[in-house]
This record gives sequence, structure tokens and C-alpha cells, in this order.
Amino acid sequence: MAPVVFLFLAQSPHHREFSVLLVLLAVTTDALDGYFARLFHQESEVGRIIDPLADKIDVGIIVVLLVIFGDIPLWFALLVLIRDIAIFAGGVYIKRRKGIVLPSIMAGKFAVSFVALTLTFAMLRYRMFDLAEEISLIVSTALLVVSFGLYVRRFVSVLSSSNGGPKG
Repeated sequence: MAPVVFLFLAQSPHHREFSVLLVLLAVTTDALDGYFARLFHQESEVGRIIDPLADKIDVGIIVVLLVIFGDIPLWFALLVLIRDIAIFAGGVYIKRRKGIVLPSIMAGKFAVSFVALTLTFAMLRYRMFDLAEEISLIVSTALLVVSFGLYVRRFVSVLSSSNGGPKG
């Protein structure tokens, strides 16, 4: 993530575009890593913890940069950061209490995808994307709230079940 920060802060021509390209490369390699881990049954409990944590840290760094430069509203950054911290903390609690690591839910993956799109528009700051960025911000916000509600529901379900897994 350090190269993205360095590029983003650089005052060279197209520094934001290069930052976006580097982020897209990181996202692509992360997706491929997960795909091949599942394909070849190389998933691990540590990987299911470390990979989402690294993703949350990366998003957090970008969100903070974009708030500092006035490219995204503070309320959106707080929503992203607080949600991610709460989900991670809940996952750690479940691991300690029930001994299981819960995978991400599909609604969470959709939310993160729209957040990434919103952050990409914000990083680029192209006027032609202003409407798309606004729509993406609204959709991201809705998906963040809905997915968080689903995570909370699963959290409660897992804690209240006797076998450790979520109730049907």
C-alpha cells in the first residue's frame, strides 16, 4: 500500500491515475489469490483472517487520504471505517468465543465492490464521473448499511446457537 500512498501524494502529472492503476492491480491479484486458493483447496484459517484484515487496512488508508484531500465526505469515511472495525472485532469475538472463523457474506462483497468504485471515482476526480460518483456513493452507503445489518444478524445467530454455526 505504501507505493499507492507515495504515488497519490506525489505532485507529478497523472499521479492519481497511476495510484488507481496500482490499486486495481492489487485488487486483481488479491481476487486471483482468493480464487486459486479456493480452486486448489489451499484456504487456511489464518488466510481467512489476514486477507480481509489487509483489505480493510488498505481501504482505510485510501479513505483517510481521500478525506484529507476533500475527495469524499467525512461521514462516508466514518461509515466505512466504523463498519469494518465492527465486523473485524465481531469476527475476532466469534473466533474466541466459538472457535470458528466466519467467511465474508456476499452482501459484504457487493458493498466493498461499490465502495471500491466510489473510491476510484473519488481518486480520479474527473468531472465526467461526477454523477456516477454520486450514484455510487448512495449505492455504497445503502449496501454498507444493509450488509452490516446482515453481519450483525449472523453474529447474533452464531452466538445464540449451540453448535457454533449460524442458524438456518
